[in-house]
Amino acid sequence: MRYVILARNLDSKAGGIGVYGRNLIKKLEAKGIDVIISPKEKLSYFKWLLFDVPIFLLKTDADVYHAIGIIEGILLPFIKPRSKKYLTVHDLIPLKYRGRGFRKILERFLVGLGLFSARFYDKIFAVSHLTKLDMIRFGGIDENKIKVVYQPIDDRFLKTPISGKRCKTFNIGYISRMEEYKRHELLIKLFMEYKNPNARLYLAGTGHLFKKIQKLVEKDKRIVLLGFVPDDKIVEFYDMLDVYIHPSKYEGWGLPIVEAIARKKPVIILEDAEIPKEIKHLCLSIDEPNFNIDPLIANPKYLKKVGVIKNRAWGHIYENSICH
Repeated sequence: MRYVILARNLDSKAGGIGVYGRNLIKKLEAKGIDVIISPKEKLSYFKWLLFDVPIFLLKTDADVYHAIGIIEGILLPFIKPRSKKYLTVHDLIPLKYRGRGFRKILERFLVGLGLFSARFYDKIFAVSHLTKLDMIRFGGIDENKIKVVYQPIDDRFLKTPISGKRCKTFNIGYISRMEEYKRHELLIKLFMEYKNPNARLYLAGTGHLFKKIQKLVEKDKRIVLLGFVPDDKIVEFYDMLDVYIHPSKYEGWGLPIVEAIARKKPVIILEDAEIPKEIKHLCLSIDEPNFNIDPLIANPKYLKKVGVIKNRAWGHIYENSICH
């Protein structure tokens, strides 16, 4: 059996889509399936979508074609109309968060095209029930065509022994692309209001807001901007934390939350966050007006206990992930 994967990029910079793609390929190859991967994006996204992908598809013959992102799969149904086609949708955030600027308008347009194209797929995989509902709501997709498959984390988050902290500070962490809806500025503001000199906030990730956030954190030496964290350092990032805080307004799944829980870290989110219920119930939800770090530092034993309990509750998600 020949199985084609359409992916712009599969390395760690591709975020959750890259993790999904790597795990999917690993599972398919373990079953003895011949996996063919599309060329990577090199010069530009539009060149990849409009030229590299069509040429690749026209030259390729396979039993199944699987686009692992909604934008990645825009042209597949029209180039391979008679072939078996699968699509994975991670989120529809560009349609839910209507940010400003040309880049956001372009994202909404492309996701809208992707939703139209999704109607012509044989099967659609959504990474959460929330994403499935969004596809029905925004795209009118037949719910019987959509199957929910939870996104797994890499095995290293489960198999690597948890290392102890190397410092006595109380460490808070957040890893995410730096976009408006990820609410880095809100987290920084809330942290700056907490004056304990023993606390540290570690922000990992990059994005178009990086320079703006870089200026903001110059006001507080307790905030450490890590930038991009490579795969071989990501477990170490979680292990150095006392608590993981994920203030994002929207998530199609919430991969960093699951990774932190797998490392037995308590996770805090804000109550108004639109996060899949499968993930949200594993976190401590706090209203923004009541956000207070003091009780966390005052009761580290409680935090540790919460982390262990949430880790046990999360187990079933990993066991039922990506079952295509």
